Amino acid sequence: MAAPNMFAPTGPAVELTLDQAKSAVDKMVALLEAPANVALLEQAKATAGEDVMQYMMVVLPTACQILSPCMSEFGFSPDQAGAMGLMQAIEKHRADPDIVAKAKALKSKFIPESLAPMLQQMMGLGGGA
Repeated sequence: MAAPNMFAPTGPAVELTLDQAKSAVDKMVALLEAPANVALLEQAKATAGEDVMQYMMVVLPTACQILSPCMSEFGFSPDQAGAMGLMQAIEKHRADPDIVAKAKALKSKFIPESLAPMLQQMMGLGGGA
């Protein structure tokens, strides 16, 4: 018997309207700016350093934990797959300059510039937003 595919879609893809995408980004930024969450994320980033694999094993799960209320609110699972789905749903609105600016600010809160190109390529997050 084959092991279940943990990367397989768990249901229909969630689509966000432009207003929902803007609201989601605003809520995620607010969560990431809460003092307790800033400390939690900074500790995770310090632990991972510049090692991309450590980053994926420590920082991304921490960010998912912080963002889980927002992911759930917009219909995404509160895990890394849900985070990727939410970011991809937001990415669909990259023609909107407000979304581009907000998404860039959001990503900068937990993706260091030195690792951004590799992580964006690995996670399919695109480079524009």
